[in-house]
Amino acid sequence: MAAYLLGSQAVLDIAKNLNLPAEKWLRAAGERRIIEDDLCISSVVPMTVMHTIDSWIHEARRQRSGSLAALGAMKRNAERFLGAFMQNDRIIPMDHKIAERWGDLLDMDIVYADEDGATYGVGSAEKVELATASVGRDGRPFIYVDRLQAAHTLVPNLVVECPFEFAASLEADK
Repeated sequence: MAAYLLGSQAVLDIAKNLNLPAEKWLRAAGERRIIEDDLCISSVVPMTVMHTIDSWIHEARRQRSGSLAALGAMKRNAERFLGAFMQNDRIIPMDHKIAERWGDLLDMDIVYADEDGATYGVGSAEKVELATASVGRDGRPFIYVDRLQAAHTLVPNLVVECPFEFAASLEADK
């Protein structure tokens, strides 16, 4: 059975609980015979996700805008969701092979585009995710669950399953 590595952006989208593509992908996983033990995260994902949410909360407080209640609910959702990965060895630690791939990726300029087409450089933590997905565990790479990017082709052995394409296929089937 294939194993999947959820990217930090997918986890953030799931924690928002807004029926976003990553959440649709996760809900349909059982129908596709993807069991909980097949879903993993990189060791940097909890830190990345919680830091991002805390930054959003700080910014909402500073600007006295946005819904702190919604952000608080998102933080609780993220804590629960991430907590489930501590069971059954589903948080993939950095090992020597992943560290070597990460080092290779650190030397590369990897550029993504957001949903509006604006480009941005991929940071160190996301490069750990890419390294973890492409190296895998026990010699088996993961399928990385993230928005498909042209730059993904730069990462050796990286296979991506895009929740946005999955959600679009659900809509097309209606």
